[in-house]
Amino acid sequence: MVVRGRSRGGCRQPVRLGWKHLLTWSLFFLLVAGVFAGGPASAATRTVKLYFNGTLLNPAVAPYVDTAGRTMVPIRIIMEAMKAKVGWVAGEQKVRIEYGNTVLEMWIGKKTARLDGRTLAMDTAPVLHQGTTMVPVRVIAENFGAQVDWDASSSSVRIWLPEQTSVKQVRVRGSYVNIRPGPSTAYDPPLLTVKEGTVLPVLGKVPGWYQVQLSDGGRGWISADWVEPVGTPPPSDGGSGGQEEKPTSYVAVVGSKPVAVLAGPGPIYRQVATAPAGSQLRVVEEQQGWIQVQLETGLKGWVPASLVTLKPWEGDKGEEEGDGGSLRITGVEVKTTAEGLQLWVQGTQAFTYKTLRLYNPERLVWDIPGAVLDVPLDEREVPVGAKGVARIRMSQFTSDTVRVVADLTTSLKFSVGEAPQGKGRLFFLEQPSLKNAVIVLDPGHGTDPEGRDPGAIGPGGTQEKDINLAIALKLADLLRSEGAKVYLTREGESTPYRLAERAFYANDLGADVFLSIHSNASVSSEVGGTSTYVYAPPGTELGQQREERLRLGRSIQNALVAALGLRDIGVLEANFSVLRNTKMPSALVEVAFISNPREEKLLKDPAFQAKAAAGILEGLRRYFNS
Repeated sequence: MVVRGRSRGGCRQPVRLGWKHLLTWSLFFLLVAGVFAGGPASAATRTVKLYFNGTLLNPAVAPYVDTAGRTMVPIRIIMEAMKAKVGWVAGEQKVRIEYGNTVLEMWIGKKTARLDGRTLAMDTAPVLHQGTTMVPVRVIAENFGAQVDWDASSSSVRIWLPEQTSVKQVRVRGSYVNIRPGPSTAYDPPLLTVKEGTVLPVLGKVPGWYQVQLSDGGRGWISADWVEPVGTPPPSDGGSGGQEEKPTSYVAVVGSKPVAVLAGPGPIYRQVATAPAGSQLRVVEEQQGWIQVQLETGLKGWVPASLVTLKPWEGDKGEEEGDGGSLRITGVEVKTTAEGLQLWVQGTQAFTYKTLRLYNPERLVWDIPGAVLDVPLDEREVPVGAKGVARIRMSQFTSDTVRVVADLTTSLKFSVGEAPQGKGRLFFLEQPSLKNAVIVLDPGHGTDPEGRDPGAIGPGGTQEKDINLAIALKLADLLRSEGAKVYLTREGESTPYRLAERAFYANDLGADVFLSIHSNASVSSEVGGTSTYVYAPPGTELGQQREERLRLGRSIQNALVAALGLRDIGVLEANFSVLRNTKMPSALVEVAFISNPREEKLLKDPAFQAKAAAGILEGLRRYFNS
């Protein structure tokens, strides 16, 4: 269980670990430093065993600890176990990995990688060792969502990568059942114990164990022997027709405002797409006030039942839409303007279109019904590399639908215009404007009229208040450079405002957004990740802002996780004072865990602080853009 060192509601008890606890963990880290954080030079000769989801792998070249103390593992055998695609470009000494929608590229001898088009920094470069490409094991953990553990007793690295499962929730069957930090009873002590009947959201599964979401935003593992799946719709009792009688299908019709499509049935899950206003989405299943829908891209996600209207599906219109393919899309022309980019999708006539915005990585998608793509294969991708657009892609998505995709490197808004002589359509892509947006930043903790409050204190002595302020000041500079009106509740050690008064200050200013910046803490030094909190309980006055606050939280969380690459804990709800007392959309971000030695080191790094500020800026752009 994650136990906070202080309540955002006003409790002022910083996390301090007792000397016995610190000594124990110090000895532990000294023992395993050769694996994760440096070690003696002789460690380079020590090999280790490699397990994937509990199965011992036997690569031709064994994993080893290099002279920098990093555990290096053979990438190909792990990717094969993950069922990922691995390619080798000999001329560039580049390895390319495709896993789901994620593409990771790394180069031998280089400490930079590219993830879905974004540049990432690594502390250790991949190497060729005995003819095999070896990479730091943390690359797998940080870029593919895996959990990596070191077993000192057997000199083993254990990689756990939960697989997707149709089970969305499980109910505890035993009287008291342990939730553990890993999928084995060897992971002791447990994180917490849950009672019979407790229902837990499922994130994934490995043989014999479910990975579940905890109420505090953390993740843990529970034995499949002590739970049962819940929330699966009961079989249809549609009469005696048996399999020949099909149940009625439905579509979910989005109202007058766009709706966020989430990865799971609840507000804690990350946003995967935005459904445009008025769009109709095929219904897959219903579950406790949430509806799983399928987008035209084939992507599945969840929307609140309260934000859509169900109606029977009348089947695909097919050739009834458009004019049977008389519309031909003949090319794309991109021009740079003072404001951004002009995208001319050229066609034999003007056309209608449907828009979809996808995330991680961010893309703008335009589907053109009743159209045929009349562009040579080698001209269907147009490199751009400017104004926030990496490239434009075209494809014949279905037999009568052309799809145009803009791969974005930052969040952009778009508008539409008429093409010359009506030959197609113009799209104008621009940076979302933050000009004149009133934003209040609250660097958490510091000295106020009630006394000095350092916040959480890391194992290395880092005080949270200092980190929060450093990130807030960097963010303020970025926001002001884009024309926003920025106010801070403190710009140094002290603030004239008590806790609740920080929110009142934002109310008095009539702010558009209030954002409180914090660093998280746990009694476990292994817990890490990024989370964002909102508060808008249904049925209350704040509940009227629920969708706006959730949209703000998701925008910041998605962008910050993409910028930092830490574990995505998600968007959570908590009754924090600054969220409860603000009248405008507000959020509280926990950038990383100061109680985690590795993340404490990151939080102290000015470059990491700048990344955090840039990630939050991107989240605010997305919020004001959508």
